[in-house]
Amino acid sequence: MNAELSSFGVMLGREDIAVSEKEIVNLVETYRLAWNARDFEGMAALFSEPAMYIVPEGVLHIPDKAALVSKLQLQFVDLEAEGFDRTEIGDVVFTMVTEYSGLAELRHLRRLRTDGSEISAIDVLYICVLEEGNWRLSVAMAGPCGWNDKAGPTS
Repeated sequence: MNAELSSFGVMLGREDIAVSEKEIVNLVETYRLAWNARDFEGMAALFSEPAMYIVPEGVLHIPDKAALVSKLQLQFVDLEAEGFDRTEIGDVVFTMVTEYSGLAELRHLRRLRTDGSEISAIDVLYICVLEEGNWRLSVAMAGPCGWNDKAGPTS
C-alpha cells in the first residue's frame, strides 16, 4: 500500500495527500488573488468561523465573516497608505496532519508597491481545515521571514 502515517497516526494514501496538497495550494492562490483584488468578502469566504490571527501585534479572535471583513478593510487602509499594490508569495509548503487538517507555510510573502519596491516581507503559517468538503483557512500566524526555520529569522 502506498500510504504514510500522519503525526496523529492516521494512514493517509499518497493520492489523498497529493489531492489535498493541490487543494490547499489552490486555496492559498485563491486567497492571494482575492487579497490583491481587495475582495474582502471573497477573502472572508475562505476562512472557517471562528478564525484566529496570530501576528506580532497580538492575537485576534475573529468570530465571523463580518468581523473578518471589517479587520481586512482596516488592514488595507494602513497598507494602501504605504502605497500597497500587490502581494507575491515565494513558496508554499504543505504538510498534511490528518485527513481533515493541514499546514500551509507561505515563505517569503512580499507586499509590494506598484513600482515593485517592497513594503514588507513575512512568512505566514495557515492551519487549514476540511469543512463540509471544502478546505478553509482557520488560523493565520505571521512573523519575520525565517521565523519557522530551524536556524531562526533571516531579518
